[in-house]
Amino acid sequence: MKKNTSLPVPAQARRSRGIALVYVAIIMVVLVGVIGLASDTAYVYLVAHQLQNAADAAALAGANIVSFDTTQANADAVTAAGLNRAGGASVQLDSAVDVLVGSYNRSTSTFTVNGSPANAVQVTARRTAGSPAGALPLIFGPMVNVRTSNVSRTATAMTRPLSAGLIVLNKTASPAIQLTGTGSNPAKINIPNGGVVVDSSDSQAIQWTGHPTIVATSLAIDGNDTAVSSGGVYPSGSLSLQAPYVPDPLASLPAPPKPSSNGALVGGKWTAGYYPSGLPSGTLAGGTYWVDGGISLNGNSSIDGTAGVLIYLHTGGISMGGTTNMDLAPLPSGPYATISIFQDRANSSPDTLQGTSGASSSGRLYLPAAAVTYAGTPDSAASQLICDTIIVQGSAQLNINYDHSYDIQQHESFLVK
Repeated sequence: MKKNTSLPVPAQARRSRGIALVYVAIIMVVLVGVIGLASDTAYVYLVAHQLQNAADAAALAGANIVSFDTTQANADAVTAAGLNRAGGASVQLDSAVDVLVGSYNRSTSTFTVNGSPANAVQVTARRTAGSPAGALPLIFGPMVNVRTSNVSRTATAMTRPLSAGLIVLNKTASPAIQLTGTGSNPAKINIPNGGVVVDSSDSQAIQWTGHPTIVATSLAIDGNDTAVSSGGVYPSGSLSLQAPYVPDPLASLPAPPKPSSNGALVGGKWTAGYYPSGLPSGTLAGGTYWVDGGISLNGNSSIDGTAGVLIYLHTGGISMGGTTNMDLAPLPSGPYATISIFQDRANSSPDTLQGTSGASSSGRLYLPAAAVTYAGTPDSAASQLICDTIIVQGSAQLNINYDHSYDIQQHESFLVK
């Protein structure tokens, strides 16, 4: 009789179950690995996106100021990056490695480190070995002995030149620009080839009555003055509310030295020099006129400074009434070559043109601390006006013949890479 060597059925079932358990265990390990790999991959992509946001913000912050101060641009980029989080921590930049200042050429799409003019900032936000925050720790990677991942993203931002014919510097004035009445000149501020910058952060930085208008290619206001966009005072052009603050572009220009001798009337012309009691009417010879006591013109008096002058108002402002006139041209060369009138930064005396008076200058009027008022029917022209605040009333009109000679490499920054 043949002996039965087969195992009992219960034993076969146990062996089958054991093999199945091994397969299940293997499958579970593989499945966990796949899920872990997918999770870590998704996590890396998330952190990469967060780093890109931080790099974008940092590059834009740096570009806002780079043309004025490259050191501050670097610092602003680092600060802006730190306001963002990636991988659960604030984004940290190595200011010497991760923030590069230079120039960007849009026609060739190239960034040149330390290039001139400085108009761009390139930022790399990273979680890599050797970076301030180190490489990115993985969640499931350690299961297969992959503990970290190197992740980085780069952004480049540049600044567009700001063509500002009028810059109103007061940071808090309400209003900084006041337009009253319509009169025979509805365009109270007329800058067909340039823009207007208002540094006031007040929500009513521009106020008006009647139906006056501002004619300019752009209007940038630091404050959120929403009435401007709906009130009709700026009917066309590029309007920017809550625009970046624009520093005084001539802030670093020193005051001219005080002349050693007084000016005098010679051959029917006033000579350059020091005028301790105001600048008189008449014809000016070329040169620098250093004035205490300001300028006061009445009746039909006038000043002819077309020979090329710099009028420096150490004290006192400008008062013009009646049918007076002032016609100026700047010095032909030197550090003040573009400026016709320079009012000391500590001199807050007001400057007023009223009646039918007029002032015409082929140079810039630099009146950084002055409240400027045009009232009556004066017609004033310059190549640029920089002042503290401005009022234009009645039929008066401010005309700026801006020629883009003084473009400011700041204000509108944008990403290029």
